[in-house]
Amino acid sequence: MTGVWRVAKGAMGLVTIAVVAAGCARLGASDATPRVIEVRMLDDGGFTRFEPSSIEVRRGDIVRFTQAGTMPHNVQFREEAAPAGADLGEAWMGPYLTTAGEVYEIAIDERFPDGTYTFVCTPHLALGMTGTITVAGGDVEAVVATEPRVERPVVTGVHGNQPLEYTMEGDVKVFHLKVEKIQWEPEPGKLVNAMAYNRMIPGPTIRVQEGDRVRIVVENGMDEPHTTHWHGLFVPNNMDGVAGISMDPIQPGESFTYEFVAQPAGTRLYHSHFNAMSQESAGLYGMFVIEETATPESMRADREEIMLLGDGTLGYILNGKGFPEVPPIEMSMGERVRVRMANLGGMVHPMHLHGGYFDVVAKDGFPLPQPQKMNTITINPGETYDIVLHPQYAGVWVWHCHVLAHATGPRDANGNETAAGMIAAVIVDDGLTPLAELSSHTNH
Repeated sequence: MTGVWRVAKGAMGLVTIAVVAAGCARLGASDATPRVIEVRMLDDGGFTRFEPSSIEVRRGDIVRFTQAGTMPHNVQFREEAAPAGADLGEAWMGPYLTTAGEVYEIAIDERFPDGTYTFVCTPHLALGMTGTITVAGGDVEAVVATEPRVERPVVTGVHGNQPLEYTMEGDVKVFHLKVEKIQWEPEPGKLVNAMAYNRMIPGPTIRVQEGDRVRIVVENGMDEPHTTHWHGLFVPNNMDGVAGISMDPIQPGESFTYEFVAQPAGTRLYHSHFNAMSQESAGLYGMFVIEETATPESMRADREEIMLLGDGTLGYILNGKGFPEVPPIEMSMGERVRVRMANLGGMVHPMHLHGGYFDVVAKDGFPLPQPQKMNTITINPGETYDIVLHPQYAGVWVWHCHVLAHATGPRDANGNETAAGMIAAVIVDDGLTPLAELSSHTNH
C-alpha cells in the first residue's frame, strides 16, 4: 500500500485516523526520531484557515494536520508550484477529514527536494485556505519506506463517458467495471494521480432501459478497499454500496457483483462510497442513464450530450478535462440537444451559458412539471439536471462556471489571467455564416 492508516480511540471516544503518506513510518532510534510539526485546520466564524499557515521543516520531520473545525478539510499540494524534482505520489492530495480530532500525517522524506511548497484545502481554496511548507536539509534516514509504491498506468489521449458494453446472460445485462489507480491527463502534458473506472474519467456510461435487469461486476484493482454506490437508483439495501452499512468493502484483488432492476428512469450516477471524499474526488464516478419508456414532450431532443463536473486533485474539470481540452458541443440552428449534467465534485458550480438560454426539464432525474428557462444553473454536489439546448443565435458560445476561480488559469507573460478549468463551448452553425464570423455576436 502507499499509505499506512492508524486508527485509535481518542478523547471523548472519537476515532482518530492518522495517515503516513506514501507508506512512510517513523523509526524508533533516538537519533532518527523526527520532529512533529502541528498544523490545525480551522473554520470558526466562517474564516477557513491553516494555523500556522507557514512552517519550516527538514527531511525527517512529520507534519501533522489536525481537523479542528466543523467543515470537511483536506491537504492538497499545488503540483504546478512545487520545486523541481518533487515527486509526492499519494501525498499530492490527502484524504478529507470530517470529524474533529482526525489527523493526517505527512512524512517529509526524499520526495521533498529543498524549496517551498504551497498547499491548499481543496473545497476552501476560493476562501483563501492556503499555506506553505519550506523544506531545507535534514536527515532522510529519519523515515523509511515500509512498502513499495504502486506503479500507476499512464493514461493519455483518452476521454471519459464512453459507452460501457454489456453481454446478455438470459434476460440480464451484464456489465464489468474495474477500479484502478492511474495517472490521468486532464490537459496535454500534465499528468495527475487519479483513480478511475476502466481507466477513464469520468467512468464509462452505463445506459439501459427502465425495467432492465442488470448485473454489474466491480473488480477492485487498487491497493485499498472500495465500494460502488448507485446514486439515485432504487436498489435493494444490500446492493446500495455503502461500506459498513449495507455491505463489506471490496478488498484489493477481489470483486463484488451488484444485481438489481434498473429504476426509476432518468439521469442517475455511480461513484465510490468508500473513503468517498478521496476516491470520488480522484475520479471514481460515472453516469448511469435509465431511458424512459415514454419520453415527455418537453424532454424530446435530436440527440444527447453528457456534462459531468469535477474538482479536487484533478483540478476544475468538465468530463475529466480542463479547458481547452473539453470537447465542444456542436449543433445547428433548429436542433435540440439534451444535456445530462451532474456535479461529482465537492464544490458548488454555477454554470453560465453565453448567447441565449436553455430549458431545464428535469431535476435529479425526475421531469419538472414546467420547464424553466435559464442561462445559469447552479449545481450542488450530487445533483443532476437535464437541460435542453435550442440555440437562439449562431456563434461560438462559452459555457463556464461563474465562480471565476474555477475558470481561470495562471497569468501569462503580460500579467493577464488565462482561461482554464471549467470552460466549455457550444458551437452553433447557421449553415450560412463562416466559422470565423460566428463569434461576432455580443449577446451574453
